[in-house]
Amino acid sequence: MNQKDVERLFQAARAVRQNAYAPYSGFKVGAAVLSETGAVYAGANVEEAAYVCTHAEQGAISQMIASEGAHRIDAVMVVAGEAGDSMLVTPCGHCRQWLREHNDTPRNLIVYTAGPEGVRRSWTLEDLLPYSFGPQNLDKEA
Repeated sequence: MNQKDVERLFQAARAVRQNAYAPYSGFKVGAAVLSETGAVYAGANVEEAAYVCTHAEQGAISQMIASEGAHRIDAVMVVAGEAGDSMLVTPCGHCRQWLREHNDTPRNLIVYTAGPEGVRRSWTLEDLLPYSFGPQNLDKEA
């Protein structure tokens, strides 16, 4: 992954985080995905009183699908926390499965975590979701 794409992901996720709707938890998250076409799509978390919510990663993936159809995701950036803290916010299990659905080789999908000041760490999806279940387990292609 080149540094220019990492910066594009970071800027998109940081910007969309400001639009998060988190009146109950107060925990705003922005996410951006890089599709195989090179396009960046961003999403923010959205809460509601019934505690059914849309996670930032889901929003970004939904934006991608609505814009260009279902494509492979090569990277995701998650921005959360406050400047100066050391919190590492990775995608939850539900979002990891959403990401897995859109990359048939989890070791090739890079997951970046960042705070408002910049990238803090990266992993592969395989690191975060070992022995994953995906479309190939159902003899389907993503």
